[in-house]
Amino acid sequence: MGHASSNMEPASRLAIQERLKQILIADLGVNPGVLADGDATTPLLGQGIGLDSMETLVLVTAIEEEFAVHVEDAELTVELFKNIATLAEYVLRKTTLQHASLRGERAT
Repeated sequence: MGHASSNMEPASRLAIQERLKQILIADLGVNPGVLADGDATTPLLGQGIGLDSMETLVLVTAIEEEFAVHVEDAELTVELFKNIATLAEYVLRKTTLQHASLRGERAT
């Protein structure tokens, strides 16, 4: 029995976007039609999906649980929640750093 190190690789950007859409639908009650009609650049805040501040916090909590990452308060910016693509890029970065750390490649 060997180690399947590929199982520990971070998810792809598109896979993360799909998981984020599922979180938006399941945890926040976003209409699946809104997500189907839009794309990864549909705004999360204001016009577009229209998340408010409380929904954004629910989304952050779901992301932390789903992807096993910690979102720092200083990282909670409007730019981060610009759209699904920017949020997926952030999650990909965080998971990549976490996987590097688990392999002993300490990030500073």
